[in-house]
Amino acid sequence: MSSTFRKAHWLGMGGVALMAAILTAMLFWPVLLDPNDHFFTAGGDALQSYYATAFYALHDVGDRFTGMNYPYGEHFNYPNLQPLIALVLNFLQRHGLPAGQYTVGITNLLALASLVVTPVVLYAILRRTRLPVLYAAVLAIIIGFMSPQVLRLDAHLSLSYGCFVPLLWYCIIRMQENPRQWRWYVLFAVGSLLMGAVMLYFLACGCFFLMAHVLVLAWQQPRLRPWLGRMVLAALLPLLLFRGYLWATDHVTDRPPNPYGLLVYVASPVSVFLPVLGPLHDWGQEHGFPQADGMEGLSYIGVVGTLTLLVTLVVGGWAIVRRRQWNRLGRLALPLHLRTGLWAATLLLLLAFGLPFKWRMFDWLTDHSGPVKQFRSLGRFAWPFYYVASTYTAYVLYRLWRYLRRRQLRKWAWVGLPLLLLWGSEAWWQVSAKALQVTQSTGASAFLNPAKDLISRLTWTNRKVSDFQAILPLPYYNIGTDKFDLSGSGNSIYQADKASATTGLPLLACYVSRASVGQAMQHVQLLSSELVPKELLTHFPNNKPLLLLVTPDALTEAEQRIVRLGKLLLQAPEGALYELPLAALAATSLVRERALANSLLPRLAPRPGGLRVTTPAGVMLQSFDKSPDRRGRLGTGAFYDPKEGFSILYDGQLPMPADTGRYEAGVWIYGKMDYGYGNMQVKLYDAAGQMLDHQTVDARHATEVLNGWVRVVVPFRRTAQAVRIEVLYDTRGLLADDLLIRPANADVYYYSGQGSRRQVIKNTYPLGP
Repeated sequence: MSSTFRKAHWLGMGGVALMAAILTAMLFWPVLLDPNDHFFTAGGDALQSYYATAFYALHDVGDRFTGMNYPYGEHFNYPNLQPLIALVLNFLQRHGLPAGQYTVGITNLLALASLVVTPVVLYAILRRTRLPVLYAAVLAIIIGFMSPQVLRLDAHLSLSYGCFVPLLWYCIIRMQENPRQWRWYVLFAVGSLLMGAVMLYFLACGCFFLMAHVLVLAWQQPRLRPWLGRMVLAALLPLLLFRGYLWATDHVTDRPPNPYGLLVYVASPVSVFLPVLGPLHDWGQEHGFPQADGMEGLSYIGVVGTLTLLVTLVVGGWAIVRRRQWNRLGRLALPLHLRTGLWAATLLLLLAFGLPFKWRMFDWLTDHSGPVKQFRSLGRFAWPFYYVASTYTAYVLYRLWRYLRRRQLRKWAWVGLPLLLLWGSEAWWQVSAKALQVTQSTGASAFLNPAKDLISRLTWTNRKVSDFQAILPLPYYNIGTDKFDLSGSGNSIYQADKASATTGLPLLACYVSRASVGQAMQHVQLLSSELVPKELLTHFPNNKPLLLLVTPDALTEAEQRIVRLGKLLLQAPEGALYELPLAALAATSLVRERALANSLLPRLAPRPGGLRVTTPAGVMLQSFDKSPDRRGRLGTGAFYDPKEGFSILYDGQLPMPADTGRYEAGVWIYGKMDYGYGNMQVKLYDAAGQMLDHQTVDARHATEVLNGWVRVVVPFRRTAQAVRIEVLYDTRGLLADDLLIRPANADVYYYSGQGSRRQVIKNTYPLGP
């Protein structure tokens, strides 16, 4: 490389950085003026990222995050805290610099800094694609500001680093140019590990992208085959090291093996090739264009990119077919890295589309692809395609311009200018829309300010933070196992996060991806009825009371019961604080219920199956004791259906005599089944077979947990015309037991077990001997 060329290159790179910085400052000036006062989003995953990073920086150390899931805590790779950033902030905090208090501002500035770095990296790639300095500089800014990571600024801050994928691609480009130089393999491996320590998807995306290159190079480039082993090592070693690190440090053994979303959070041709926002998107919606589902698969390459790919695919494909030059498929007239990159990125795009997992013939592959299933948002693997397709578009437009100029068609050559203006306009629409969103939410400086915290007013009640061991927020939330989905409220999550971060008190709640199923069941059990002992309380390290934080939102009946157990300490507009003794939360009604049962049972006439009912109304109990599966809950048998879809738990006559009031159908499902809890449905039919009623309950909202089983209840109203009932359950791998259909005002008693194990059961709850 000549000194003149090198000088022009570095001047161009500096100019790109300067222009990107100016544009970022123009767009996000309010944030830059006071970065610690702006939430990019004051809720959802973004708020959890702020909270988890701040709590770790202020209160934790090592590989444990103790802010949620009390008393167990979490491995710090699973909360949305950007581990590498949290570690640096924690180091600074422990060495006297108050970095933790400025977590919001630092996180915001890092995300915005990526907007400046991304065009610089893209400029380096475009220059290696043989594009002139000025043209490469302009296109680097356009492609960078239209990056799919920009769309993550207001939702998933850990996914908003647009420079990560291009950096890894740049290393892959240099590997192909200089396969003998170890430094590019090392830089790729180290870089992907560091990026994975911010967000694991970047590690997976880069390593999968490199492996796709290995396949393409083995096919297209015989001269590079001796070096493919190095590429395989650079691709697999970071994944193996990261997996080994988790194996050595994460002691949770029951994380969900089949996270929800593998075939849901995918990309589609719509999310990649059609506008997703801006005037062109609005015009498309008015004229019936399809709309992308969700944001997980958004990697829109722009109208210019879509048209370029379409035209070259048609023209190039026709030329190859007409001339029968099939070898040209692997020898396209492109720079090597662009030729191989297109093929490799296309392979990842197919994966992002959910292929081959979407095809029913590959169900077996889905079942045995455990590591891939953990990356449940396959749509994110479309990111490399965006950068490669955009680079390819820039290259094609430049080559077309040169071709027309050489043919003395100068007027036609300038046709590319409107295309660049359109491309730039789409980039501006996207980044300015996100800038408008993230600059609107202010007040974040109060989030980590102890003086502006609800709990700071505890001193008014002669209480202090050290009097309590944890915070229990209501409305309650437990999100992340893909089994339970108790979403709480925006208020309760915000106030709980704020109180926890400023005081260091952990939360008796969970907002963690792939959390332990068993630990989540113990937490949700706190909301179970008084017939259920609270197992989690036996794992608490002391007997200090809980601090109950209740925000002014609608509470469920179970949450209201917990509030009644507490003692009001403080009432404020943003919420109320209660002292909740452990003894009050641990108390059950089992002794009282056993005494009531012993007094009632001699006076209740036995029915078939040994049932005793407190009203004359008909009830139906299906214990499944004679079922082939012997993993019963109270008895020996249970209903099991390994297939996906609807399982018929009961289909028959309604129990007589009839009660035309409120009924419920309840069944216990095994809480640690491999797949999600699905939903339960009840259908009522008249004598002619016409459906009279259809009720559905999402089992993820269940809160009755006992001995590893979860009770799902569908309330319904029985009409005089109803004669047949169908009880269905929709999930995969269902293990269910003790289906009970009864009027809501009738209690059903019976005995289970033999000899010393014989105990009385009330409404399928064991009361003991």
